Order: sequence, then structure tokens, then C-alpha cells
Amino acid sequence: MTATTLLTAEGTVTPSGSKSHITYTLHLHQDCHDLHVEFEYAPKKLEDEAESKRLIEAGLHQFNAGDNVRAYTDNWKAYLPLQNLLTISLDDETGFRGAAHRHDPVQHLVAGPDNASPGLIPGSFPRGQLRITISLHCIVTAQCRYKLHVWEGGSTS
Repeated sequence: MTATTLLTAEGTVTPSGSKSHITYTLHLHQDCHDLHVEFEYAPKKLEDEAESKRLIEAGLHQFNAGDNVRAYTDNWKAYLPLQNLLTISLDDETGFRGAAHRHDPVQHLVAGPDNASPGLIPGSFPRGQLRITISLHCIVTAQCRYKLHVWEGGSTS
């Protein structure tokens, strides 16, 4: 079976986008039997130690009260490395089709009639709307780039 690209997208997100979502909506003109999603983002880790310390201490002050803060801030390195986290979830005309909430910055997900990557529900995708949502759980670097490639059918290699 030949591969048919359904979507290619890329973008750049910043810390202000943390705790938000980017949704791509495709219209499937016929049932899709073998869906492939390739997703990657970079950088994964915040390498700047001074910026990491600033973010960790700000978070500790925000979520801890009073005298407890010092015990945590003295140990700020225990929270390293700070990492970006972007994840994927799928919804089709029938509803939720699964989520790949993994820490891997490069993922290849597959869903077909008889099997699917962990977190996805096996089965064909019906004609109609297919929504692919990128959840921006946490962006700690000044910028984080992502790429998304979605296709039906065989390998694109």
C-alpha cells in the first residue's frame, strides 16, 4: 500500500504557551485503515543552569508556604533537568481515539484495524473529522520547535 500524506505541520512554541493546546483538524474523505503519526520536538532539556535555578526557585516559592521553601530551595538541583513536554492525542467522529502522553521527543505512532501503539485505540478511522491535538504541558526553553507528519498507508521511508 502506498503512503498518502494527510498533514505536515511545524511550529515554534514559547513558555507562554505552556498548559495550552494546538489542534489540527483534518477531513478524511474515506475511512482510514492505517494511520501513522510522526511527531518530534526540540530541544527536550533546558541546558542553562542559571535559568533552571530561577525557574525552580520561582516554582518552589509559588507552591510552598513559609519556612518550608528554604528546605526545598537549598536542594534546587534535585529538580534538574528541566524538560519541555509536548504530547499527542487523537479524536475522530466517534470520539476519543487515544493519547500518547510520553516524554520521548521523537515518536512514531500507528493505529490500524487490528493493532495500535500503546495509548491509542485500534480500529479504522471513519470518514469525517480527525483531530490531532498537541498538548503543551510545559515549555521551559525560550523556544521549542515541533514537527508533525500524518499519513495513511505504508511507510514513507
